[in-house]
Formats: sequence, structure tokens, C-alpha cells
Amino acid sequence: MTSSAVQLRTMRLFFFMAGLGVIAWAILVPYTKIRFHLDDGTLGLMLLAGGSGGVVAMPFCGPIIARFGSRRVLIAAVLPFAVILPLLSLAPTPAWFTCLMFLYGFAFGAIDVAMNQQGAVMETGSGGRQMSFFHAMFSIGGLAAALATSLLLRLGLNVPFCASLTSAAILLILTQARHLLPPEQEQPGAGPPFALPNGATLVLGLCCFTCFLTEGAVTDWSAIFLKFSRGMAVSSAPLGYAAFACAMAATRIFGDRATTHFGPATVMRTGCLLAAAGCLIAILIPNGPADIIGFGLVGIGSANIAPLVFSAASRVPGMAAHHSVPAVVGLGYIGFLAGPVIIGLVARDSSLSVSLALDAGLLLAITLAARAVAR
Repeated sequence: MTSSAVQLRTMRLFFFMAGLGVIAWAILVPYTKIRFHLDDGTLGLMLLAGGSGGVVAMPFCGPIIARFGSRRVLIAAVLPFAVILPLLSLAPTPAWFTCLMFLYGFAFGAIDVAMNQQGAVMETGSGGRQMSFFHAMFSIGGLAAALATSLLLRLGLNVPFCASLTSAAILLILTQARHLLPPEQEQPGAGPPFALPNGATLVLGLCCFTCFLTEGAVTDWSAIFLKFSRGMAVSSAPLGYAAFACAMAATRIFGDRATTHFGPATVMRTGCLLAAAGCLIAILIPNGPADIIGFGLVGIGSANIAPLVFSAASRVPGMAAHHSVPAVVGLGYIGFLAGPVIIGLVARDSSLSVSLALDAGLLLAITLAARAVAR
């Protein structure tokens, strides 16, 4: 196996690892709510610490990657990422959990930027499209964590033990970091340690913001929509998110081929239209199974938006990748954090259907920016 093939395989493993860690954290949420007897508002504020940590980390990632390379940043961030995960399940108080959540989010923010930076450089060096499959591995890692944890819990194992197993898997994957691109192959650009994003970077960032807002909205609100707006049973309501997640993972597997065949702008534009159509199906057809299909269509449509945007971010004219990639990822994170809040506020004053219509409108708007990913 050639060195480039080993590097690509290792990069896929790291995206898989990130998916494992994120979903393992998500599984801790209901456990934490029960353990500390938290109301929804308090829990929401505590969880906000995780996303805030990621947003805080990202502006510092660019200059650090420029100096030390993304491989070293990944190693430095994955270590605390793995160590903190089981500690989250053992935190003695809500205050300790919140502090650990901030550190966990900070570590993941650094991992996300470094992974996408490393992946974009590998994609450029490979001469073909790779980013969609990298993100498919992230989705597959998340599904694997959810299924494995569910099975282990059914077998009678406790949540801290499951979190520790995930941590061990993350550390095992970290041992392969030596196969990633060394700093000299990344050719980090010279220039100032910080730089304001230019117009092209902001356009890509807004596309990423909308994509992540959609993902956050479906993650947090699809089950509530199906339960309270469509009258589905509590046991069936999560099927909307399941359809979304499975459709996204499957679509990303074929995303690189589709991009190579049809071109990035066409894939981006088609994806936005399909995701918007999925939102409109959920709004306009008052039928639970049809709405589940709609959320699945949102997953298909939005699957390759972020990979295309991240790939394009590494090639923004007039801006080094170690500045543009963190800026785009950071705006995406803000969308993921703000999305569920915006959806909730709009729904409070109107309905969830109006909130989903707003999301559909944003998806239709960014079709106008589809050419930005073709650079």
C-alpha cells in the first residue's frame, strides 16, 4: 500500500473517531439530566458550554496549525478529548460537568479544524475528491457509537463503562497518527498569525452556517415536531432523526463520485433544493410516515454541503487555508449552536412548521452561492 493510500485510510479513521466521540457525548445527555435531576433549561445552558468551547478554540487553531502542522494539533487535541469523555459521566456536580463540557468542546473544536485542514490538503494531493467520504466516516462513527452503546446498556453495563470503552477506542486510533501528513507536506502558508475572513470566506461560512443550522434543527426538533405536531408515539418520534442520520451517512459515501461526475456547484445546488424540499414535505403533509421521509430527504440533500464547503475553504483565493478553514468551520459551529435556539424562539411565537419553513428559505437562498464551492 502506497504512503498516500495509508494517509487517506488513516484520515478516514480519524473522522470515524470524531463521530464516535461526539455521539458518545450525546448519549451522556439524558444520563446527566437524570443523575443531577435537571430541568430542560438548566441542561440546555450546561450543554451550551460544549459548543461555546468549540467556538472559542477555532480562532486559535489557524496560527497554531500554521506553526506546528495539523497532525500535531490533532494529537494534542485528541488526548484530552479521550480523557475527558469518561470524566463527563463521573462529574460530581453540575458545575464540574459544565467545566468539563467546555474543555471537551474546546478539544473537539480543535480536532474539527485540524481534521478538515488535513483532509483538504490530502484531497488536493490525491488529485481526486475525498472530503465527502471523510465526512461519511464521521457519520458512520456516530452510528457505530449509538448502536454499540445501546447494545452494551441492554446487556447491563453502565454508562461510565461505555464511555470508557469509547475513550479506549479513540486512543487506539490515535496511535495511527504517525501515518498522517507531516507538517512539511502541508506547506503551511506564511503571513500574520490572525487574518480577517475575506468575502469568499464569508460566503462559504454562511453556507456552512445554514447547513449546520439545518443539522442542529433536525437533531433537536424533529422528534418534538413528530410527537407534538403530528401526534406520533414517543417510541416512533425519533425515527425522523434516524432517517435523517442514515440518509446523510449513505449519501456521503457516494458524494465524491457525484461531485467528480456532476461538478461541485451542481451537487451543492441540488443538495440545497432536496433539503429544502424535505423541509416542505414535513410542513405541508400532515402525515407522520411522510414527514419521516421528508427528514430523510433533508439528510440526503444536506449530506454533501459541508464537505464541499470545507474543501472549497482550503482554496480561497488570497487567504491561507489555516485562516479560511477555521473561519468557515467556526461560522458553521455558530449555526449549529444558534439553529435550535432560533427554531425554538420562532416556534414559540408561531409554530415549528414556520421554523422549518424559515430553514427551507435559507437553504434555497444558499443555492445562489453554489458556484463558490467550484473554485
